[in-house]
Amino acid sequence: MLACMRKLRLENLHPTTTELLGDLLPGAKIASGGVYVFRPGETAHPESRHVHEVDEVFVFVQGTGVIPIDGTDYPVETGDVVVVEAGEDHHTRSSDQDPLVAAWWLMDRAQRPKNSAVR
Repeated sequence: MLACMRKLRLENLHPTTTELLGDLLPGAKIASGGVYVFRPGETAHPESRHVHEVDEVFVFVQGTGVIPIDGTDYPVETGDVVVVEAGEDHHTRSSDQDPLVAAWWLMDRAQRPKNSAVR
């Protein structure tokens, strides 16, 4: 599967007064989420396949690492924003030297207008 993920920097977002991700995922609302503090070298979701039926957004607030998506490693660092599209196999791996801290959100697809472009 060809990855459709999107990676950008916090400074490239165009938040409104009510939505941080308004331009990125118009109409989508956060359904659940949290903040995860990685141990050095830790891989989140070490199982062989980890997917969701909805988009997942990561905001990396500290550290460095990689986010493998459908078998391709994408380096991440503080300030990166990554949108993993529904159905993409993904994991997050922290560096040993500078462990990651990531905010993550599962988006509510039902809130997104049916004709909105997401890429």
